[in-house]
Amino acid sequence: MMRSANTHKAYALIAPAFLLFLVFNAYPLIWSFYISFTSWDGLNSVKQFIGFGNYRMLFGNSEFLISIKVTLLYVFFVTIISTMLGFIIALNLQKIRFSRFYRTLYFSPVVTATVAAGVVWQLIFDPFSGVINKSLSAFNLTGPNWLSDTRFALPAVILVGIWKRIGFAMVVFAAGLAALPTSTYEAAALDGADGVKAIRFITLPLMKPIFLVVIITGIIDSIQVFDHIFVMTNGGPMGSTQVLSMLLYNQGFRLFHLGTASAIGWLILLGILLLGSFQRLLSKKADRND
Repeated sequence: MMRSANTHKAYALIAPAFLLFLVFNAYPLIWSFYISFTSWDGLNSVKQFIGFGNYRMLFGNSEFLISIKVTLLYVFFVTIISTMLGFIIALNLQKIRFSRFYRTLYFSPVVTATVAAGVVWQLIFDPFSGVINKSLSAFNLTGPNWLSDTRFALPAVILVGIWKRIGFAMVVFAAGLAALPTSTYEAAALDGADGVKAIRFITLPLMKPIFLVVIITGIIDSIQVFDHIFVMTNGGPMGSTQVLSMLLYNQGFRLFHLGTASAIGWLILLGILLLGSFQRLLSKKADRND
């Protein structure tokens, strides 16, 4: 009787949270899945069922294919560069004074509001009064119109993405480095393996699981990028910074093609789920090897 009463109390306690999950998570997810198979503008009460029409249209649409290319470029450079820099910074913070101060400094972009950061970086990249072009003019160099030039807009938003991501990678790597056994390094030093050799043959192999976590989470985070691109370039110029989430926004909230927007959302979700499954497989394989 006591166990039954406790079970009922437990269900009663989690019921509100479960109800909120159903209303704000499960229901919109299921509804958007259904909408992705329809042609609907969000205003008309009639939803025309078109099966996989939205998905077929997307893969035959040049704008969608360009958006995939832009997203892949953004994800690749932001993830790889932020991971490398995060590891290098974490490695060097072990050897300097005031490491906590520098760790906080590097981590601050992570907790900075992305929209606010986007506005500040927009001012930095301003062709007339921005810090970058002002600095270039001091050397008699003329800076480009960074956010309005198709050659420079994507590198500019990638730079902001890297700046935003480095702190997270650094903190994760710092935690991983702190957990490494010092006895291994002491034994290696006796054999003459220190400095670069120790990093290559000890640190990097032991940090493989941490690298996997940082890279996979970096990819997932970068795939969903929206805020600072929306603020800085609005997907332009000429679609050169229109990542998938930006295309989803344009299709859903500017053109009112909610079926197409839902299809894009589900393709993004599918990509994230595949990445998550891939991470689990690699983690299990690493555990078996250990």
